[in-house]
Amino acid sequence: MKKTLLIITILCSAFSFAQDNIILSQENANEKGITPLWPKCDRSRQTPVKCFDNNLRNHIIRNFRYPEIAEKDGLTGTVIVEFVINKKGKAEVIEVTGAHRYLQREAVRIIRTIPKMKPGKWGEKPIAIAYSVPITFRKPNQE
Repeated sequence: MKKTLLIITILCSAFSFAQDNIILSQENANEKGITPLWPKCDRSRQTPVKCFDNNLRNHIIRNFRYPEIAEKDGLTGTVIVEFVINKKGKAEVIEVTGAHRYLQREAVRIIRTIPKMKPGKWGEKPIAIAYSVPITFRKPNQE
């Protein structure tokens, strides 16, 4: 039986817990230290949340490729990708909305290439944590 996911925005991402019917606010999530740990964030001076957000943003920028067919057809728009970092630390896409399907496919490809990480935890128990991230596609300038 599916349980409802509650999305709370943190910059370009959001936290929510559906596995054990646990829903935490941003403040509670940060206090409990349950954020998934992006590779090498354990050695960062940033908080785990800030390190995750920065690495996610950099990952999207580094892996972004405007689909050739979308560029040719002049397709633009914002795709919202909802995904979880599951109990094993892998990204799983839940839902994709907005823009054209060619742009949606590229957004899903980017999210699926997120590296495996240490999963979020509730106490000592690994839990899945949901995120929502917008990816905006603007036609590249042709100069």
